[in-house]
Amino acid sequence: MTLSNKTILSYCACVTGFSLIATAYSFYYIKVFMNLYHIEEKWFNGAQILYLIWNAVNDPLFAYIQDSTNFKFTKTRRESIMYSGPLFAISFLLPWIQWGDNSFIVGIHLIVSLFIWDTLFTFVGLAQCALSTELSTNLSNRITLTRYGSVGSLLGASSVMVLEYTSDSLHNFRAFQTTAAILTICSCTLFWYAGRNAHTVYDFKQLSTTEEEANGDISQNKTTKESYWRQTMQILSDRNFISFVVANFCQEFHRAFLSNFMAILGDHLISDQDISRNGRKLFYGAVTIMPQLLVIFGTPMIERYSYFRAIRISHIYKVVAAIVMLCVGQDHPWCLITFLMLDSCFANASYSLLCLPLSDIADANMMKYDRKHPISSMIFGTNALIVKPAISLSPMLVVAVLNNHGYSQLKDNVADDVDLQTSRELKHAMFMLICFYPMVIGIIQFISWSRYSVRKRSKQILIDL
Repeated sequence: MTLSNKTILSYCACVTGFSLIATAYSFYYIKVFMNLYHIEEKWFNGAQILYLIWNAVNDPLFAYIQDSTNFKFTKTRRESIMYSGPLFAISFLLPWIQWGDNSFIVGIHLIVSLFIWDTLFTFVGLAQCALSTELSTNLSNRITLTRYGSVGSLLGASSVMVLEYTSDSLHNFRAFQTTAAILTICSCTLFWYAGRNAHTVYDFKQLSTTEEEANGDISQNKTTKESYWRQTMQILSDRNFISFVVANFCQEFHRAFLSNFMAILGDHLISDQDISRNGRKLFYGAVTIMPQLLVIFGTPMIERYSYFRAIRISHIYKVVAAIVMLCVGQDHPWCLITFLMLDSCFANASYSLLCLPLSDIADANMMKYDRKHPISSMIFGTNALIVKPAISLSPMLVVAVLNNHGYSQLKDNVADDVDLQTSRELKHAMFMLICFYPMVIGIIQFISWSRYSVRKRSKQILIDL
């Protein structure tokens, strides 16, 4: 079955709406709370721990709800997006409206913002991931969706560059807030369009009467008799899923480091004399765009040589590039900024491909347990249950390392209390983080990914489906 232009456009709209706000949120929320609101480390770590716990609960919960219920907002993937997408977009505004200067208020502000954001991020994200699996069961179509999804991500990722220039790198916070509001309206509109038009192959199978087709009232054949625990154990007993999820946890750990601390590390390690502020603005915008360009132009090679090899090459690159950068040293700003750009590019580009192995795992699970409808959300949700704690653990580790080397004094505007030796130690610690993060993570990922054996059984799966 060939994908229609309307299907591709609706999926692209969903990805664009998601990327517009998700990219900007992860890039700015830590910088805003640390540098503008001056959150204390105990409140920051406390918020991240609570965030981690909530992540552990909401991913499998929402996945099971989406796969096993027929509420108005869970009947189909597109309805999940149509009803929850606009709410998700509105939650993007919450961190940028300061509640007060008191440390307690700032801490509560971060906790509430993270909880509301992650609740809707998870629900919409699971629906979008399941949509990418269920719009087609054909590998070629899925790679096409990945390519056009990367176009959507590319458009959405430009939000960082727009915010950088309109707010002068957060120096004009009012302009930042105004631009964020405009992005929210755009995101709401895109989610609504996707929710109206993104019908999956399983939706069409349920259109048995003309009246149903006219009203769009579709209810999928969901797996309602199996318990959550039974489905979870079926997923966790799959060796390929375990191999994938270990590599993916490391990937998210790495991406959380890059997205949350790129601006902080870049501003401290690269001076205005070496690379101007405008040059760094262009760089920060480019690191969110380059990965999508790599996926867009690299999909023909991925289709020819398989996503397995492409992901493995990215793991090898991380290790080799980190060793080279460590040998070059931190006193070469153009080498450093090039390394950061390429590191971010490969990390995020390979992340864009991870829906392909999960889709294969969902298809294989459907065949193995003779289901009428894949439990895509459960598979993506169980993956997120294990992986998403990395989003909290990575910033906690980095903040602890930086504060242990004097960063807390710098961000609180007490630079006079920081001597030259401490400043050098802080910059050295930042450079070591930049090198050792990809090096260690790449080694673990290479070992784990080598155990993944599905490789590409989609042709056989498609025949059975």
